[in-house]
Amino acid sequence: MMQSISEIHSRIQTEYRLMQNEYETAKQSAEAELYAAYPRIAQIDGEIASLAIKSAREVIDGNMTSSEAADYVKRESERLKEERARIIADNKIIEYTPAYECPHCKDVGYTSDGKKCGCYMRKIQQKLLLPGERGENAVLKKSSFDKFNLSYYSNEDDPTIGVSPRDVMKVVFAGCIKYAHNFSGEDSGNLLLCGPSGLGKTLLAASIANYVTAKGYLVIYKSAYKIFQFFEDFKFGKIDRDAYSVIYDSVYDCDLLVIDDFGTEFITSYTQSVFFDLLSTRLSAGKSTIISTNLPLEKISDIYQERVMSRLKNEFDVFRFAGTDVRSIIKNK
Repeated sequence: MMQSISEIHSRIQTEYRLMQNEYETAKQSAEAELYAAYPRIAQIDGEIASLAIKSAREVIDGNMTSSEAADYVKRESERLKEERARIIADNKIIEYTPAYECPHCKDVGYTSDGKKCGCYMRKIQQKLLLPGERGENAVLKKSSFDKFNLSYYSNEDDPTIGVSPRDVMKVVFAGCIKYAHNFSGEDSGNLLLCGPSGLGKTLLAASIANYVTAKGYLVIYKSAYKIFQFFEDFKFGKIDRDAYSVIYDSVYDCDLLVIDDFGTEFITSYTQSVFFDLLSTRLSAGKSTIISTNLPLEKISDIYQERVMSRLKNEFDVFRFAGTDVRSIIKNK
């Protein structure tokens, strides 16, 4: 049972250490076999490893200057590596290379600049599951910006908006990419993606989530129905609060919260209250939120209280989607 975010971090770091231990064990085993079959390679590797010590002794004994020692190490190292490479090539030897799960961090969990890798953040996501969820979210798994196709949107002007749906969606698409690219943690802004069903809101919201996660930020992506049901079950003790408190806290504290299909939840006075509290808390802390909804702003104002609408209107950049149901177009192709 996960009781704190620090425990989750500890377990993930243990996972990475175990992976590195496995790689090191496999490397040592493969190296032993290589040295047994080709003793000269073992000698070369030993000579390369001892070059620095050997040259340092020469400097201490006064037989070389520091500059001469550096040249010697470089020259001998290159000669030995060339000999080693010839042996490898002549005998068609395939040396051991770990099959890393993440090529970016080589399964250490951190990038070269010391930041948590996207794979680390995905491991956290996979541990922050709501009741009934199993493993990685299928929508996140299949979403990326390169899946978005502007050709599915009409290039003919829509008389109700004065421009073509494609022109509208070009701006929306560019805005989503810019948001993801510029995301830098606190005060990165909020988005409200609204428009009829089937226009790509979920795809773009999930694509942003994946992009931001890959940058090393903690992103929580949930449907409005599931997240509000979770809050209600948590409050009234329908689920183990100790077991799920870390998820409850993370919804408030994560770098980016993505709420999909907003407006599908059952609206109660509690829903009104918890949503306002969630928005207010995250906005006050400079935490970013993306909301996608099939409802126009005017319809949201009919459902949610004015104080909620005030937050959405004043604190969120609104991207209005246009066009006809893309899913039906794809299905009928």
